[in-house]
Amino acid sequence: MGSQAAILTEQMAIVRKVALSICAILMLAAAIFVKTGDRDRESLCDGRRYERSAAPGGGSPFIRLSADGVSGQFLLDYGATRSSLSASAFTASNGSVRNAVLSLPNSPRGNFDLRRYDLPLQPAGAQVGVIGTDFLSLFSVQIIGHTVFLGAQPCQPNALLAHGLIPIVQRGFFSSNPSRIRGELPNVPVVFIRLGEVRTWAQIDTGYDDVLYPHSVDINEALYDRLVDAGIKLERSADISVSTCEGRESRSVYTVRSRSLFVETDQAKPILGTDNFRLILKRSNGCGGIGAMTAPAAQLGASFLQTFGTVVFDPKSETVWLDGDERRRQ
Repeated sequence: MGSQAAILTEQMAIVRKVALSICAILMLAAAIFVKTGDRDRESLCDGRRYERSAAPGGGSPFIRLSADGVSGQFLLDYGATRSSLSASAFTASNGSVRNAVLSLPNSPRGNFDLRRYDLPLQPAGAQVGVIGTDFLSLFSVQIIGHTVFLGAQPCQPNALLAHGLIPIVQRGFFSSNPSRIRGELPNVPVVFIRLGEVRTWAQIDTGYDDVLYPHSVDINEALYDRLVDAGIKLERSADISVSTCEGRESRSVYTVRSRSLFVETDQAKPILGTDNFRLILKRSNGCGGIGAMTAPAAQLGASFLQTFGTVVFDPKSETVWLDGDERRRQ
């Protein structure tokens, strides 16, 4: 009886040892899996991590910040050159100005326009503000998936190149030094696009939530004329009503058959192409922007962020970086 008990005890010890070994192997495998899954979620510019949110079905990036202690969702809007705060949140009149401190690295202070945010699509939680390039031009910002990294230091190009990112030089378009911006252009980041033989620059407007037509590309009248002159057939597919600084306005939506839209670097090196896009004619009005420009120009909707995969804005080195590996795109 004692001998049988000893054998049983020894067998149980072996089973326990094997179980512990299997457990250790599974824990190691899980750790490797998490590490591999997080590899593309690391900060490439030593920035502070923020959770990215969005309006239902939207692509515009929001992060939670506070201004003078009032916290909520802030839109990171690279299409706006001036930041604003919610007039409702600060019990202020629409159109007034408030000087406030943001809960960003180095706690920057600046003037904010007070605005009423009455857009139908809003992120979960109250929208407290819009951060434009008057602040965003002071920081490096990395957007990937559901994560945003924001830091006060410029990026290290070698680290971004090693990660497979491709640089787009922003000279004359986007800089931490606004005096370096070309002519009458706003201080906003751009990529370069090509449709057929027609090539121009396009603003990356992260505040333009193109929910109705993903991959919307607003074009001005000069670019529309250039495309028609180049023999590219634009098929009018719809008309949409949009809200502008002058009220409601109708815009025509066009499709282009048998043509791909290519996103390129400043040196005309293709980064990606898509057949899924719409061209929306933005005629001249009193609101400025690309519609008021006499040279061909375009503007990309926020849905392009998903196509870009990883995107890094580095205004101190006057560079935007896009993911060069299509397998890593969202």
